[in-house]
Amino acid sequence: MKKPEKFDPTSHTFSDDRLTQLWELCPEAFTEQGIDFERLKTLLGEKVEVGSERYSFTWPGKTEAIRAAQVSSMGTLVPDKESSVDWDTTKNLYLEGDNLEILKLLQKSYIGKVKMIYIDPPYNTGKDFVYPDKYGEGLKTYLEYTGQIDGEGKKLTTNTETDGRYHSRWLNMMYPRLMLARNLLKDDGVIFVSIDDHQFHNLHKIMDEVFGAENFIGNTIWYKKRKGSFLSDEFVSLTEYILIYKKRDLPNGLHGGSPEGSESQPIVKRTNSQKTLSFKTGTVKTKLKNGTYKVGVYGDGSSAVELLNDVKVSEGYFLTEFALKGPFTWNQGMLDSELESGSSVVINTLNFQPRVYRNYSDDDHKGFPSFLDGREFSATTDDAYEELRTIFSQEKVFDYSKPWQLIEKLITAVCWNDLDAIVLDFFSGSGTAAHAVIALNTADGGNRHFILTQLQEPLDSENRDHAVAAEFCRSIGKPMNIAEIGKERIRRAATQIRKDYVEKISSRETPLDTGFKTYRLASSTFNVWDTKVEDNVQEKLELATSLIHGGAKEEDILSELILKSGFGLVEKVEQVQIDGKKLYVVAEGKLIISLETGLTLPIVRAIAERKPVRFVARERGFASDDVLANTAQILKDKGIDFRVL
Repeated sequence: MKKPEKFDPTSHTFSDDRLTQLWELCPEAFTEQGIDFERLKTLLGEKVEVGSERYSFTWPGKTEAIRAAQVSSMGTLVPDKESSVDWDTTKNLYLEGDNLEILKLLQKSYIGKVKMIYIDPPYNTGKDFVYPDKYGEGLKTYLEYTGQIDGEGKKLTTNTETDGRYHSRWLNMMYPRLMLARNLLKDDGVIFVSIDDHQFHNLHKIMDEVFGAENFIGNTIWYKKRKGSFLSDEFVSLTEYILIYKKRDLPNGLHGGSPEGSESQPIVKRTNSQKTLSFKTGTVKTKLKNGTYKVGVYGDGSSAVELLNDVKVSEGYFLTEFALKGPFTWNQGMLDSELESGSSVVINTLNFQPRVYRNYSDDDHKGFPSFLDGREFSATTDDAYEELRTIFSQEKVFDYSKPWQLIEKLITAVCWNDLDAIVLDFFSGSGTAAHAVIALNTADGGNRHFILTQLQEPLDSENRDHAVAAEFCRSIGKPMNIAEIGKERIRRAATQIRKDYVEKISSRETPLDTGFKTYRLASSTFNVWDTKVEDNVQEKLELATSLIHGGAKEEDILSELILKSGFGLVEKVEQVQIDGKKLYVVAEGKLIISLETGLTLPIVRAIAERKPVRFVARERGFASDDVLANTAQILKDKGIDFRVL
């Protein structure tokens, strides 16, 4: 009989992925013990650089920073439904905790799925860091810092310019986070990083290393102020920088403008096409050339794509992409050729999906500009200040927030033709990126979603810079930390958008998602053996007999199982009953989880008939050892991955 495999409670590491990729390319370099680097050098031939003199960028702690990215997280993300909005329907995420740990936890579920990343990291201007020195210790350091467990080391890292490791500390904080972030990007994904003069040169170098100098797209200068500070008597800083890198492939470049929501109606017109192509089910998409192909609607209600060179969808707009549903045997080239030759495509199922965007004049930037003048589109720090003052009905709740219009423009540059894109900001601050995503979706009918992470940075009511924000949190009955400010900003911005655009939102094909699911970084619900902690070995052995921690909540266990099984935190979860036993069915049946006891073979066979990709259950959750052994064999025969807790 097949012995069931134990569920792995550790987070996914991309070092395993890289080893797999290397093995696929150079299997000869692997031995039973690991990699034979001498043989690998031989296989690489003249491309191997030898000698000590070479161009490189290094600093104290760089090796440790790289290793920090490769160590599995010992934590999990537990749901906080009370502070969430529209929990049952939203696909947006707000994740509270140290972003290094959170990025690790996202690796398995979100690798290669994020279209655009925007971050506005700490600028290292000599003030306190909110990230402890010993970041490499991971979850324990974070929990101590936020006061969730007892311990020492809650002191913030003071990073003044007189410190000998002024630049090193900042680089050590950024490097592993960028490594993990790159992994989450799609192949055609793009990252934008805001920065000022203090670390621009260093950021550029580490971005070249992590993303590859060949993937550097450009550096945009953002004009951030309407006027300089009257206190500046030496040098008035009016600009900041935004470094832009792609993951790998960016076939369509960056889009320079902001699409306005299409309110145009399809043109009702027939043409004498050479042939008509009818389809029923399936999906294909085709890109359009220079707005040549337009949309038409026939009188019987079916849709058609026609070759109409001289017809506009609406003044100033053109169709850039459409999706057709049908069991296609043609390749993309043949489809494009048929359309160019004059064919119409009749859609019998009405599942025609046109995408309409602004038509640019010769005066508009078709590519992304190297200079963004925030004064031209209400995207300065002054605008951000006024926006937050309006949202919170008081002054200076949050310092140094970026204007949402700026972030909207950046999102548009990458996601203008991807209406379902995922946007990630892992230094989310006041939640500007979420505001921008919701505003953009309101404008163009999109369904993009955001993932925001924010450290629960405490707000000190005795600190002059924190006093207003701390008092605001107290007034709404929330903990005094920046994450609470961010969540409240999203709630209020969404409420205002819904109030201002009632008609536009009501006419959408799909509901506008203005909610978010909140999860908090916490210790694993499983008894993970931490080899760094010296404690009673006998106690560890006793804990190892049961993977689930004794005091863990069922909903927290469920969330961790879903996340570490490679499924997203927004997947639909249903409860079903089989012979009186409760089962959780995740992602339309791809994952089934049981936390029950007394499972029998009829229940197991019923689960097998559902054909999930994976089934997870307690090792002690079966009626007998024989039932457990037979379960392993039954699921193996069905090709189902079976893991026990």
